[in-house]
Amino acid sequence: MKKLIYASTFTLMLASWIPIAYAAGSSRDFKASRIVHSAVHATGTRNLDATHHLEIDVQGSALSELSIDLPEEVSIHRGIKVTNQSGQKIPATVSIGDKKATLVFSQPVPPQTTLSIEIQGVYTPRYRHFWQYMVYGKMVGIDAQIPLGIAQMQTPGR
Repeated sequence: MKKLIYASTFTLMLASWIPIAYAAGSSRDFKASRIVHSAVHATGTRNLDATHHLEIDVQGSALSELSIDLPEEVSIHRGIKVTNQSGQKIPATVSIGDKKATLVFSQPVPPQTTLSIEIQGVYTPRYRHFWQYMVYGKMVGIDAQIPLGIAQMQTPGR
């Protein structure tokens, strides 16, 4: 038991000597596209017809396509709308099926753009209120899906 206490104390002392690195700069200094926001906007008191919203900060390379893995029990009734930080619609071909939504942009979305993705008319069952959407992007010049992050949505519980 003494050896465990000594080992723990020694480990804590070593850890306290390691300097702490502080982050500086803005989130724009990070040169990879990623999810920066996610939320649910309910249109009523029930879990019918809500809008699940997420924002993606496009950095590094232009974004040509997005794929969103849909949770098993979520259904979408009014489609997906895409706009930029100025509220301008971004033209995209949207296909929803097999628990995946795919958005192929007619023109690649350039870096320094924040995409607003609204998944509209979302129905979720009453008994579950945490939903996770895994989001992938396809960058210009890269022929692979790159994980951009997980958007977690919370709907009212019953």
